[in-house]
Amino acid sequence: MLRWIGRLLALAVTLVVVVTAATGILLWASLPKHEGERRLPGLGERVLVERDALGVPTINAATRLDLARATGYVHAQERFFQMDLARRGGAGEVAALVGKAALPFDRRRAIYRFRARARDRMLDLPQAQQDLLYAYADGVNAGLADLNAQPFEYLLLRAAPEPWTAEDSLLVAASMYFVLTDERAERALRLERLEAATPPALHRYLVPETTPWDAPLLGEPGALPEPPAADAYDLRAMPPAWFEGTPAAIRHLAGLGSNSLAVSGGHTADGRALVAGDMHLDLGVPNTWFRARMRVPADDAETGLDLNGVTLPGLPFLIAGSNGRVAWAFTNSYGVWSERIRLRRDGQGNVLGPEGPVPVTDHQHRITVAGGGTHTVTVRETPWGPVLPGDDAGPAHALRWLPLVPGVLNLDIMAMERAEGIEEALAALNGAGIPPQSALIASRDGRIAWTIAGRMPRRAGPAPQRPVPSTAPRPWQGWLDDDAYPRIVDPPGGRLVAANARLVDGEALAMIGDGGYAFGARQQRLRELVNDADAPVAPADALAMQGDVRSRYLDAWAAVLRAALDDPAAASHAWAPEVRAALDGWEARAVVDDPLYRLVRLWHDATHNRVMHALTAPVRAEHPGFAMHGFPVAQAAVLDLARRQPPHLLDPRHDSWPAFLLAVMDGVITADAETGSVDWRARSWGDSNRLAMRHPLSGALPGLHRLLDMPERALSGDSDVPRVQGPGFGASQRMVITPGDEASSLFHMPGGQSGHPLSAHYRDGHRAWVEVAETPLLPGEPVARLTLRP
Repeated sequence: MLRWIGRLLALAVTLVVVVTAATGILLWASLPKHEGERRLPGLGERVLVERDALGVPTINAATRLDLARATGYVHAQERFFQMDLARRGGAGEVAALVGKAALPFDRRRAIYRFRARARDRMLDLPQAQQDLLYAYADGVNAGLADLNAQPFEYLLLRAAPEPWTAEDSLLVAASMYFVLTDERAERALRLERLEAATPPALHRYLVPETTPWDAPLLGEPGALPEPPAADAYDLRAMPPAWFEGTPAAIRHLAGLGSNSLAVSGGHTADGRALVAGDMHLDLGVPNTWFRARMRVPADDAETGLDLNGVTLPGLPFLIAGSNGRVAWAFTNSYGVWSERIRLRRDGQGNVLGPEGPVPVTDHQHRITVAGGGTHTVTVRETPWGPVLPGDDAGPAHALRWLPLVPGVLNLDIMAMERAEGIEEALAALNGAGIPPQSALIASRDGRIAWTIAGRMPRRAGPAPQRPVPSTAPRPWQGWLDDDAYPRIVDPPGGRLVAANARLVDGEALAMIGDGGYAFGARQQRLRELVNDADAPVAPADALAMQGDVRSRYLDAWAAVLRAALDDPAAASHAWAPEVRAALDGWEARAVVDDPLYRLVRLWHDATHNRVMHALTAPVRAEHPGFAMHGFPVAQAAVLDLARRQPPHLLDPRHDSWPAFLLAVMDGVITADAETGSVDWRARSWGDSNRLAMRHPLSGALPGLHRLLDMPERALSGDSDVPRVQGPGFGASQRMVITPGDEASSLFHMPGGQSGHPLSAHYRDGHRAWVEVAETPLLPGEPVARLTLRP
């Protein structure tokens, strides 16, 4: 018996060793090729791919088609699983890879029918753009086939990767609209519900067009409207039950942000303009972007290319960066790019349009699930777009959304590759097939400009903020002409700043609309830094502005807390004297080792959530799940209330505003005590602001997160400072570019170039991003060379 047990144990150990060794061999076999010579069918001439010490490739090709084919090869070798998730996410096909857990996600995406739309849109593209996507797809499939084993993620999922098609690139482009626009126009529905349940004075106050915190490019900041008077809106007269329950955590308080700035040649040392940008997104592994230098020999001005910046795996062109003559950076525009159409019907159940009944078509959309089985979703299409699943028992809505409209998904942004100056860049960006972005442009001749990049609908009137009845005139009437786009060229001050907040007023604002602009404090702070900078402004100066962590907004809240602590009500709180004394040394800087910043931040968030919970009690009485998501500008009103302290707008469960504010702080300190911290000084901001940058499969097996995730780090930054940083949200890249002098330009991004955890380039750029370090935009000296031959 003992001998048999020993033999079984030996066999078990041998099996573990064999399985571990086999797994290791397969993992090593799936590493990308960086050296040697490989065949890439379809190339016209050889392509040289040189990688520097960080794995950043310089792709040298003879033609633009060869460049696209080689870029596809490189993307597939380094990031195929990321590309696969992006196309499947756009089409609602994730369950076919990961199983039934993704079925709710796919059902939500099914109504857009993006797979079918992508096939149709391919046929609408100019032949040159189609050729580029086909060449890229051929390169992707060759790169995937050239791995000695399939990417490691498919081993974990026990699945096989499917070939890439040209239409898949359009699905990747469509997937970014989910990230950067309001895919279901939910903000419009929330605003309508707020207005239906509260008096006009309240929603004008909570959702103002301007605030004192604004820092627009066109127009000025404005005073808040007056809050509603007691005879119009009095929380003390409402049923006590309305104020019970746990306040919703308002999502925009945790992070909403990207920054960009530009200074003209009159403010730099060499007369060239400078542009800086950091696009903030959810942080994952691998990072959203893949950094590259893409080159075609400069035989003449028509054929030569030297592009530096970020690409999006799945697409064959530069998203943001420099072509040597102009450089460009994006922040999300937060305009109104989706609209709810409230469907009206006649007595026979027909949907009515402005001229009578309109057709409604049913499509059967099949969702495949890994492991077997399919699910069918019935999608109802109207002339405006798909019918949205009901939010409650209210009227049905159809959705009018940019990427669903023919002509939106295109590759026109590629004209930026050859733009010679500001005018060509503006023409390339206006109408490009990207989610509408606020774009800053700098040129090597010292000029700067701002515009909206992306297709903008021509509307009969201002962009609607609420659902539109189906019987109203058609809301979109084609596309805005380039010369009608909002633009600022060569501003007198030679400086431009954009940070997701309101940028314009008047007619331009009416065209763009308010789709949930960021609160203006961060933009105001960034403009202050840019305007106060001593000339000449160097790339290192701009990078320091991107990394700034001073919060003017939280400074204003600290003053409110001081006043509450000076009130007699503070005498009953044992912690009050210590906190009040600490506020004398308050610096309003979101740094990792500051416990007071953490305390004030958590108190602010809890106060904001509880004030909004009370103010929207009548809305929640009718719609229990209601919360003020999508209205960051309401932060101005909550601060104003905390300063004014009107009794009729206070949660009626409290006797006074100071008592309320101190009770909220009690809750924050008590919550810390319940988690084992007996002293608020024992936990600093870094304890709350720890990076959680994870691979989508890191939880698949115990211990796998150590191999796949980025290290947890306490990080400086917050949501209302230029360095926007949360545990899972932050700068997906930072760059500062002087076009024409790329050698002095700067770049870094979280994570590394490779998506393979055994690659030397899986994490090797991450530290520079954590430290906001000055690292060069241009790749360094090549340490590996790969030749792709026809």
